[in-house]
Amino acid sequence: MNKKTLSTTLNILLIIGMLSALFLVYEHFSATASKYCTFGESFDCGIVNKSPYANLDGISYLLTIDFNLPIPLIDISSINWFFDLITSNALWGFLTLLLILLLRTKFKNKKLLWIAQQKNTKWVIGLLIFGLIYGIYLFAIQQFILKTYCIVCLILDAAILFSLIIMLRLKNEKQKRV
Repeated sequence: MNKKTLSTTLNILLIIGMLSALFLVYEHFSATASKYCTFGESFDCGIVNKSPYANLDGISYLLTIDFNLPIPLIDISSINWFFDLITSNALWGFLTLLLILLLRTKFKNKKLLWIAQQKNTKWVIGLLIFGLIYGIYLFAIQQFILKTYCIVCLILDAAILFSLIIMLRLKNEKQKRV
């Protein structure tokens, strides 16, 4: 594939990931699980997105409750809807993918916040690697603790994985030209 096709594919994957993350935010706050995301016991987005692991403080829940470590339980998300929103894994996934898309498009040749233009590629790859590692952690929660999967979460994870692969390929092609 040429650079233009790879870049277009990457942008499409980022948009798919962002839409998936927005659906997961909706699913997290909806009163009942969406029927579009439930396929028996093995695939149920409602169970995954309404679990304590659907927020950043789910890490504390895992360590304190599941692993019985003698550390205090951090449960910020249960304070109110605002804290539930700002600690939502799906919201942070959306914001991260939005930042990546902005770095790749609108601010490709400009500074965005503290990120200098010449560091855009490093930031994008770093954010995608972090997203992939966090996605693996969340997949392990689904596999070993919840014993059910969220299809939309898996779509989001796949979008991040393939985005990283494409980004690494684009970086390698850029280095070959230099």
